[in-house]
Amino acid sequence: MNRRTFLRGACGVMLGLPLLESLRPRDAKADASAPRRFIAFFMCNGVNMTKFFPSTQYGALTAASFGATRAIAPLAAYRDKLLIPRGIHMVPRGYGFDPSAGDDHAKGMGCKLTAQPLVQGTQYAAGISLDQFIANKINPPGTPALTLMVGAKTPNVRGHISYTGSEQPVSGENNPWLAYRDLVGGTDLEEEALVRLTKRRESVLDLVSVEYEALLKKKLSKADRDKLDMHFQTVRDLEVGMGGSGIIPRELSPERAAEIEGIDPDTVGFDAEFKKVGRMQMDILALAIATGATRSATLQWGSGAAGPIFKWDGMAHEYNHHKLSHGNTRDDDTGSAVDGYEEMLFNIDRWFMGEYVYLLDRLAGYEEGGATVLDNSAVVFMNELSDGLRHDFRDLPYIIAGSCGGYFKTGQYIKVTRQSSTVQDKDAPHNKLLTTLANAVGCTEEGGGPITNFGSFGQSGELDELKA
Repeated sequence: MNRRTFLRGACGVMLGLPLLESLRPRDAKADASAPRRFIAFFMCNGVNMTKFFPSTQYGALTAASFGATRAIAPLAAYRDKLLIPRGIHMVPRGYGFDPSAGDDHAKGMGCKLTAQPLVQGTQYAAGISLDQFIANKINPPGTPALTLMVGAKTPNVRGHISYTGSEQPVSGENNPWLAYRDLVGGTDLEEEALVRLTKRRESVLDLVSVEYEALLKKKLSKADRDKLDMHFQTVRDLEVGMGGSGIIPRELSPERAAEIEGIDPDTVGFDAEFKKVGRMQMDILALAIATGATRSATLQWGSGAAGPIFKWDGMAHEYNHHKLSHGNTRDDDTGSAVDGYEEMLFNIDRWFMGEYVYLLDRLAGYEEGGATVLDNSAVVFMNELSDGLRHDFRDLPYIIAGSCGGYFKTGQYIKVTRQSSTVQDKDAPHNKLLTTLANAVGCTEEGGGPITNFGSFGQSGELDELKA
């Protein structure tokens, strides 16, 4: 399974391990065989466009590209591993320019990974999303893409970015415990193992301890031993974060259950978990990618036309993300203006960049074949909109981290439209980016050969300007 190693412990517990070079066949060629992955880091409601992109000219990214006035400033340390395209517009286009059901928020969510119209009635997308398409092509048979979410779920198109097919949305898992239990095989565990994991609060590491000790007796290099130490510490830290000294109990106390049942969705109580849950989800995602559980994943932060009220890391906002994107105290713009909302949006954008860096750090921490998991991935920051106030589908904010095994030209800020302005809808449709990403991870047409056109809108071909 992509040369991955697994420890199968007590009562069916299975823990995936990172790629261990010492256990590879002597004649294996790491660069040619390293798996390539796709990850979407999805943000809602647009960005402060005046402060998002590099302030430097197109070309090589430099330290000046990430100045203090730029939302992308937290990414400075990764500049050589980044590719920032400029001038991409979404298809189907917003503003009613192309035939599709749904408003601009609905399209921004449902069309971003599908390049398909929304269906009248359900308003869900009319085709498969890129993440699930990739999973169907290169994951083990029957293994879908990992679909994670942070925050409250909206039960319609605005709460979904992943689709297994026409009008078949995948609901992102926003409970880290359930996502983690599924990752370690908890859904198929014997009852004894579940009791040990939940009632006795044992770690999954305890259940594979015998197998782990046997692995350490093999002739492993120092690099592989260091890699195992980091991997197991990540698992331990994740478990501690989710429930004290081990995995959280499967059953909540009646008192705690009542507290959760009584949460008012209009208060900031739920939002207060946004950062904590987000980091747990990123730890889980990195583990899943590094251990070969999946080669395609999405992490969706909030829902379109919604989002949390940011009251952490120096932010003390009064209104939720969507309201601030419009600079208004009401979601329908019938309220009063919010003074200084542009700076609040800038601070939100910078915060999300910091979380993006957290995920990149986790992926870069796993080495394989002379590179890192990040190097062999395309971790794509994307948003439902560009300018949230205008519901704009043009000049979308995209960032690609990782070269996906050398497929992408990193360390660059590239204008991909031939038009004089990047705020355009004449060329560089986003389905061409989706096509490029599909080919980057190794997808092929049914008869062989590269993918030529992903989605039913836009233009065929890749964004060749982005390729190495």
